[in-house]
Amino acid sequence: MAASFFSVIVNGQIESAYFPSYDNLYCKFSFVQGPDWVVVSGLEEGITQMALASSPSAFSTSSYSTGMLAQPCVWNFPIDIAFKSTNAFGWPQMILSVYGMDGLGRDVVRGYGSIRLPRTPGMHTLYVPMFVPLASTPFNGFLSWITGRLPEFLDSRFVSRNEGREVTRVRSQGTVKVQINMGTKDMERFGYVANRPVKSV
Repeated sequence: MAASFFSVIVNGQIESAYFPSYDNLYCKFSFVQGPDWVVVSGLEEGITQMALASSPSAFSTSSYSTGMLAQPCVWNFPIDIAFKSTNAFGWPQMILSVYGMDGLGRDVVRGYGSIRLPRTPGMHTLYVPMFVPLASTPFNGFLSWITGRLPEFLDSRFVSRNEGREVTRVRSQGTVKVQINMGTKDMERFGYVANRPVKSV
């Protein structure tokens, strides 16, 4: 009996993050996909534990002078999800939102990022560049600085879409490392060529 859908299996881990000058970070993650995709098993969203990167032995003299942390924040948080679909349109994306504590102990966003899952089976090491939104006007920036409320998106899924991105001002900030093992099944039955397993870095 011919399969009526193809399957994409994803497992791995959100390994670590490097954010110069920031510590005590945690990450919220979610998956978004097209209308023809269905989540068969696993969690579509989650949150990691908070990780501390800095320790006295991890700093060098140059680290103190520049404010750059010598070690990343390590989460090693597992991800495991499976999809099925009949159409490759809307291939799943992973959305990452990193948060940390400010000087007053409030949660503030440290970076947003998104990455489309690899289309080839095998093990993949992905580095997700992160960014933060900037205030739309200098006055709003001043208010943000006074109140301690940094600009952030109402919906983190905004970073996976094209609509409205052209008028958004952002600043690059940090990187998240993700290890992913991809598996596919029955894609050839729908006319898609699944390449042989590869290891990418």
